[in-house]
Amino acid sequence: MKRVHKKPGLRENASPKPSAIVLAGLRLFTRYGYRKTSVDDIAEAAQVAKRTVYLHFENKAAVFLAILDYLADQVRQRCVAAESAGRTPVARLTGLLEAFFGMGFELFSKSEHMPELEETFSKLARTRIGDLNAEYEDRLVRFLHSLRKRREIGGPPQGLTVQQIVHIVVQAAEGAKHDAKLQGDRKALQRSLRELATLAIGAMKKY
Repeated sequence: MKRVHKKPGLRENASPKPSAIVLAGLRLFTRYGYRKTSVDDIAEAAQVAKRTVYLHFENKAAVFLAILDYLADQVRQRCVAAESAGRTPVARLTGLLEAFFGMGFELFSKSEHMPELEETFSKLARTRIGDLNAEYEDRLVRFLHSLRKRREIGGPPQGLTVQQIVHIVVQAAEGAKHDAKLQGDRKALQRSLRELATLAIGAMKKY
């Protein structure tokens, strides 16, 4: 019988075994790195048989990609919560930035294997990561347009578009996430993200 490999992602109604495998992989890759983590290690950490891992995932790389899908779903859920928080525009935009940059910071900033993990993500999922980044920026653009529609903010300053403002903010947030001065300081990152949100909303202030 031909084996059918399921798409390596997690959904709300997902079987607990694939979910356990992905979460175990996330813990191990963060702690030991991608190269030093084996399928046997993942199976042991997930408390499943090795054959169960291969039943759901073709190889270790597929588990790694499933982690990306899992994190993307987590970001989307956090974004939805931030958009509907009912607070000020600055607070909501800060929440959206936190949803994307804060979670990765929480998971990986203190891992000594972060350079290797970033390299692995780049090798295995460059296109997928690009698509996710574009999806996130599109969400921020839609959010700012929704604020304009509800007259909570004005338009962008002359010479800039909403898309350009979003791209600038995202690039600055990416830089803040990798700032060596932060050194795993979550509150410092939060302050930086709030400052960026304040600048973005201030640039579109109603006059």
